[in-house]
Amino acid sequence: MIYLDNAASSWTKPPGVPEAIADWVSNNGANSGRTDHKMARSAERMITDAGTEMAHFFGVLDPDRIVFLQNVTEALKLALQGLLRPGDHVVGAGFEHNSVQRPLERRLRICS
Repeated sequence: MIYLDNAASSWTKPPGVPEAIADWVSNNGANSGRTDHKMARSAERMITDAGTEMAHFFGVLDPDRIVFLQNVTEALKLALQGLLRPGDHVVGAGFEHNSVQRPLERRLRICS
């Protein structure tokens, strides 16, 4: 398993992270895909490059299959609600994090 939510629980940040954030805030900060100006194109390029790097890291052939979300909670909810179908069974330990438990409970109510 590769844990990618270090921002929620680790300190100090790896070298380069504070500088990258400061550079983003100082020199960009635009929304990607919102319009066609220089900063928006730069933001889109950064996201595309990051997706390509993640695809390579995980061995994913198509970088367009990499999706960035706000956090792990959002990712788990999307995955559980998107993958489970009526009649599916989920076995849990009973002490799952709320980000897993709540979507499962909601899905069970919908499917029952």
